[in-house]
Amino acid sequence: MSISTEKIPYWLQQASGGIIKHMNDDHSNSIVSTLHAQYKVKDIKAKMESLKTNGYYASSKGKLYFLAFDNSCKNAKEYKDELVKHAKMYRNYELN
Repeated sequence: MSISTEKIPYWLQQASGGIIKHMNDDHSNSIVSTLHAQYKVKDIKAKMESLKTNGYYASSKGKLYFLAFDNSCKNAKEYKDELVKHAKMYRNYELN
């Protein structure tokens, strides 16, 4: 698995641990549905791994996938807004 080494802004470095833990613990269905919608990969065990300003990397079955946002984020609120947008937009891709 390879993750881009592009410079991550300070605000995202500070917030990333909490965002990743929260998403994996409480909103894994959103990660799973976004992976399914963007890559047609069905994996209820998919996990958020690292963040970029324009999306995030999720792992599934030994591979990394970049799940892209519509917009690049400039702060934690914008990041949350993009995650919420994914949750709503890809609700029909949730796996039961």
